[in-house]
Amino acid sequence: MKKLIYISLLFISYSCSIFKPTYKVIGNSPAEQYAGTITAEELKIHLEIIASDEYEGRETGKNGQRMTADYLKKELDSYGLTPGNKGNSFQYFKLNETQKPEATFSFHNKDFVYAKDFYFFQNYAKFESFQVLAEELVPVEYGIVEGKRNDYDSKEVKGKIVVIKVESPKEFSSWDWKKKVKLAEKMGVKQVIFASDKFESTLNRLHHFLTKSSMTLATDEAKKKEEFIPFFFFSDELLSEIYRLEKTEKDYVERYPLYETLEFMYQKLDGKIESSNVLGLIEGSDPVLKNEYIILTAHYDHLGIQDGEIYNGADDDGTGTVALLEIAQAFQKAKEEGNGPKRSILIMPVSGEEKGLLGSRYYSENPVFPLENTVANLNIDMIGRLDEYHTEDNYVYVIGADKISQELHDVNEATNKKYTQLELDYRFNKENDPNRFYYRSDHYNFAKNGIPVIFYFSGVHEDYHQPTDEVHKIMFPKVEKITQLVFYTAWELANKPSRLEINK
Repeated sequence: MKKLIYISLLFISYSCSIFKPTYKVIGNSPAEQYAGTITAEELKIHLEIIASDEYEGRETGKNGQRMTADYLKKELDSYGLTPGNKGNSFQYFKLNETQKPEATFSFHNKDFVYAKDFYFFQNYAKFESFQVLAEELVPVEYGIVEGKRNDYDSKEVKGKIVVIKVESPKEFSSWDWKKKVKLAEKMGVKQVIFASDKFESTLNRLHHFLTKSSMTLATDEAKKKEEFIPFFFFSDELLSEIYRLEKTEKDYVERYPLYETLEFMYQKLDGKIESSNVLGLIEGSDPVLKNEYIILTAHYDHLGIQDGEIYNGADDDGTGTVALLEIAQAFQKAKEEGNGPKRSILIMPVSGEEKGLLGSRYYSENPVFPLENTVANLNIDMIGRLDEYHTEDNYVYVIGADKISQELHDVNEATNKKYTQLELDYRFNKENDPNRFYYRSDHYNFAKNGIPVIFYFSGVHEDYHQPTDEVHKIMFPKVEKITQLVFYTAWELANKPSRLEINK
């Protein structure tokens, strides 16, 4: 277990003034000359700082996040970028923070623990303590009503708690837990208990979200937000404690409650914090096109400190964050030498991604530059490792490029063929991707506003969301090459005569 280190890195934090930039000659064209300023050596220098223990895991709203924001600002200032928010380098936003809840289910003198025996998403519903009688529990199999299927048929569920299997049959794959809860509410159900064959694996994947504080934008208070009736996900062990019968082929449909009363104790702990996006602008050289923007994003926040261990997030998303610094430096150098982009480039490391894409969402709802003038968003999130599908490092996943603009996909393809020759893997770009990566990083807040996007990603690995995601495991030549691809694509977009054509 790592100990917290409080040795000052103040001297290192000013790396921009003590390290000479490195350059590589990779071609004669202007784009290649400036791409040559993007080097593995400089990427490593930056990452060894922001992914060090001193930066405390960069959790949103905490000291490490603020330290990182200051470091990014100083770097962008040193390159000569213009502060991107009306003379300010930061776009601040307020958040409501909800700590891990104090919650237990108790019956028969036995307590069952939150995030071990059961879990729920406390920001989706109004939870409170309650007691439930066994007779109020009504199994309704999958909780689906569609076509000839009606799992509620002949069941009295009004004012009751229904027990539903969360996984749906293949022919009803669109029925996720949200859809089932919404239907249950329409049927007059007061609460939902979900059973799951994948409880353990899902809990492991969500554990840090459940046990760390959750956050929402403070501006959400003034809006009507999606809210459900209370719902819970139970382990098989917990359900087995409640019901007499062993698990059958029909799972929980034919079971009968064993105990008369089930008690739920809940306490919600709230607070208010502030975070920020960092904005650096390279103004375009064309008097007309400079009013159009290419926005480059990566999230600089991570998971902070859990149980005394620091989650440094070297790959997630330290690699994307330092890539932005190198791209910013390259574009600014081009501008200073009279080869600047015709359109404006906004470099925007965002925070709050790990809490629900909050920083990019805040920008999309409170844009500094009009969304209608935003040509594209290129987003970088985890580009430094190999995943289970690859044994060589010469690849990158490209997600979302063709969803809004086929032309953006074509530009990226042509740019890669001309300059970087990476394997562009579209495995996670499929509509039926079970990982839903298209919806899980900051580009999505631009995409849902009709802005063409590309999400550059190298996949999930064994250190994803673990304290072992450290700098020494990063493949810096890989990061260099992917960063250069993003730079080349941004270069093409910034200098092409017309805007991207949007799919009809």
